[in-house]
Amino acid sequence: MNLPGEKIVELPASKIKEAAALLSQVFWNDPMTVFLYPAIAERRDLQPSFYELNIEHAAVGGELYTTSSFQGIAVWRFPGDETRQKVEADKDPRNRLPGVMGAGPFERLMAIVECTYAMHRSLVKGRHCYLLFLGVEPGQQQHGIGSLLIKPVLKKADEEGLPCYLETMKEVNLAFYRKHGFRVADEKQIANGGPHIWALLRPPGA
Repeated sequence: MNLPGEKIVELPASKIKEAAALLSQVFWNDPMTVFLYPAIAERRDLQPSFYELNIEHAAVGGELYTTSSFQGIAVWRFPGDETRQKVEADKDPRNRLPGVMGAGPFERLMAIVECTYAMHRSLVKGRHCYLLFLGVEPGQQQHGIGSLLIKPVLKKADEEGLPCYLETMKEVNLAFYRKHGFRVADEKQIANGGPHIWALLRPPGA
């Protein structure tokens, strides 16, 4: 898909904080966000740091894409690829999550992580491409930007014969991902008011 004047570029490290702010806006009412931060004030003040630390982690050995006009973000990781740089455990930015999120939100996050980690581990093994975050500025959604953002890695995955994997917590997103060859491989419900999680898998060449 071609959008006039719009190009996909790698997100520079200098833009990570802005990318986190954009994702905070995109996912403001996402079921995971509402579960983590039911209080509006907490969501406003603490949510951006959650995205910033996760993007910083993914930037080491991963691939981050935006558009030339900064209208969306795609954050990819590549589990099982031993050629890529790894984050040293003691330097992992996510180690700071308990402090920046607060005790309640972090505890709820761990319930989600436990579930998604188990699903991920059971569904796909070996080298693969993991779409951690995909977000498009609310006013620019449904114009093809999301498709454009994930195109480079889907193309690479097909060329290298690699599966792609992601999780989503909004049922409305399933149709978008189906268009790109993803299929629901599993789904779970987080207890205590948590979100429903769909795990999607895309075989190479889909």
